[in-house]
Amino acid sequence: MLKVALVTTTRAEFGLFYWLIKALERSPWVDFRLLVTGMHLAEKFGNTYQEIEAQGITIAEKIDIGLTGESALDNALSCGRATQLFAKSFSDNRPDVVIMMGDRFELLGIANAACILNIPIAHFSGGEITEGIIDDQVRHSVTKLSYWHFVSNEAHLQRVLQLGEEPERVFNVGEPGLDHFYHTELLSLAALAQSIDFALTAPFILCTYHPVTHAKNDALNEIKQVTAAIEALTEYQFIITYPNADEGNDVIVTELKRLQASAPARIKLVESLGFKRYLSALKNCALVLGNSSSGLVEAPMFNKANVNIGERQKGRLRAISCIDVAVKSDEIIGAVQKAASSEHHTLCLRTCNPYGDGKTVDRVMQILKTLPKPAHLSKKFMDISL
Repeated sequence: MLKVALVTTTRAEFGLFYWLIKALERSPWVDFRLLVTGMHLAEKFGNTYQEIEAQGITIAEKIDIGLTGESALDNALSCGRATQLFAKSFSDNRPDVVIMMGDRFELLGIANAACILNIPIAHFSGGEITEGIIDDQVRHSVTKLSYWHFVSNEAHLQRVLQLGEEPERVFNVGEPGLDHFYHTELLSLAALAQSIDFALTAPFILCTYHPVTHAKNDALNEIKQVTAAIEALTEYQFIITYPNADEGNDVIVTELKRLQASAPARIKLVESLGFKRYLSALKNCALVLGNSSSGLVEAPMFNKANVNIGERQKGRLRAISCIDVAVKSDEIIGAVQKAASSEHHTLCLRTCNPYGDGKTVDRVMQILKTLPKPAHLSKKFMDISL
């Protein structure tokens, strides 16, 4: 049997991994362990491990790295604890492969432990670019620590090859979160409203705004521009989800709580929707607003416009439904008005998603079934002819 350990650190990434987790759980040739850490185990971010358990999924191990997200120092210390605690877990259980996704800073510590212990990593989302945040450096570092690579399109595959990885270890499979489009039964508008205890009586905008770790302006100035736009867009209601655990999240949450208190009938702030409610909100919303990758990756599957604010997602591929805008309230308002126009709606209806077709998990399972178990993880660096 193939011993697989899959690491999940956040609500968003768990949602992207959900159907792969289900496939690994039910496969007779897989000995599967789900390792939960990071934001999942932090009360301030909603203790989202409970959402995993509510799905009937077995958590093999909860590994608490003491994440609070209060400062860059706190995050660096959490990363160090991740190396220590995951080294113990990996040493005790010796998985044949560790699966992880993306660019969360915790992954540096986790990947470090697996690499030193000679345990191969299969990494999702390599080759992507987000120039506005530290995630870029983390993602490329994890790519070099990883042995196998599951990427979401040809452009990302080429970037992984550009980092010197051998072509036979890089697979273009698409974004696994898009499998929800075909497999997850979503909530109706009424059921969604009931589930978050919020009367949805007008068109609503789904909004997430994360800290921008490389931004020259401070988090307070940035979020005040966003909230000023939200206050002016009185024809809409808003469902707003919490930011992630990067430095600056406390400032953003404080401002969002103030915003909700100022207009509780129009604005709903939620710690975590979970993937089913989030996708249901995405299906039913008027448009998406903020700087989350979901606006670029998932929104096109639902033919939804995405107003992408600032530079956090700079460098990522975009569908034609995306409108980029600076972190300025008047520009955000103008972009929302453009996104709501009949012309842009027509454009959204012919959107092609650059991140895949929603059939990723089957491809990944077929590849995992045939992966060799390397005796050692020496990798040849593939030079590119210039």
